[in-house]
Amino acid sequence: MNQREKILALAVGGLILVFASALGIRYVFVKPLQNIDRQTALLREKLRQIKDERRAFFSAEDQMKRLAQASFGTNADVATAHAGKMLTDLILRLGLSESEFARTPVGPRKLRGAQEVGWNVQGEGPLPHIVDLLFELEQCPQIHRLENIVVSAGDKPGRAKIRLRFLTLVVDAAPDVVPLDLKPKLTLASSERRLYDTIVQRDLFRPYIRRSAPENAAASAGGDLPGAARPEMLKVVSLSEWRSTPEVHVMNLASHRLDILKPGDAWADGHIAAVDYRARPMPGKPGLLSFARVILKIGPDFWAVEHGQTLADKYQLNADALPSDLAKVAAQANPKE
Repeated sequence: MNQREKILALAVGGLILVFASALGIRYVFVKPLQNIDRQTALLREKLRQIKDERRAFFSAEDQMKRLAQASFGTNADVATAHAGKMLTDLILRLGLSESEFARTPVGPRKLRGAQEVGWNVQGEGPLPHIVDLLFELEQCPQIHRLENIVVSAGDKPGRAKIRLRFLTLVVDAAPDVVPLDLKPKLTLASSERRLYDTIVQRDLFRPYIRRSAPENAAASAGGDLPGAARPEMLKVVSLSEWRSTPEVHVMNLASHRLDILKPGDAWADGHIAAVDYRARPMPGKPGLLSFARVILKIGPDFWAVEHGQTLADKYQLNADALPSDLAKVAAQANPKE
């Protein structure tokens, strides 16, 4: 090996030694430092997550306290009892009859982090009081939900039936808090309650029929009164009640004018004696039942026009077919010899 080859070999060996030394230094010193940096970053991320979880915990704890303060109780039995008492007190305060309302408990139903309890409520009362009941339940300040609300016509005019489910939550492992004496934001004296007055004034379950002009105005304008038209043109289209007063809605098929008459009003050469709501066989169709008819007194006799028929279809009633009160009147007017 000549001198030049020796120098080249030493140079190559020196370079290899330098690279080997660099790798050794990196392995011995730099890599542990990088591992330390990665571990530090992981610890910082875990610390940040712990801080976020801690803040979320305290926020959730505050929310749980507010929920517990706004609930009916801290366990299912207490909440059910307090909610039931609230419903009973509300029914009595609104002037409804407790005997006409049935209440059955619901639940408890297990949810995530809570239990659901409540009451099924079913009853009947005057429509204004039923509207007040719904308004008050909606404004209840405690945690609640109303569902399956059904309102239907009552057994008598001006009354309504209601069926609903009142539900509330009981928070599991609720923190110890002092219950708040919560008050509803809106009451029956609030202006928002007046928005519901139209339901009561209109009578939700009574179909709308446009009222005709007063009889004297119609007469002065030259219009025909109900009895002045031909009998086959005067059709009884409705025998509803308005505030416990029967009404006879007569449609003039020729002029398409509607007249609303009441018991005692003159009509068809006589006057309206009553509106009969008994279920009776339809004249000429004994297999069908009719559930309403207007009874006329023309002279000493009583006549009936079924709902949906015209004045030309009227038929005479004997004493056995009359309602009990009219049968007494007929008996007094025609005593047996």
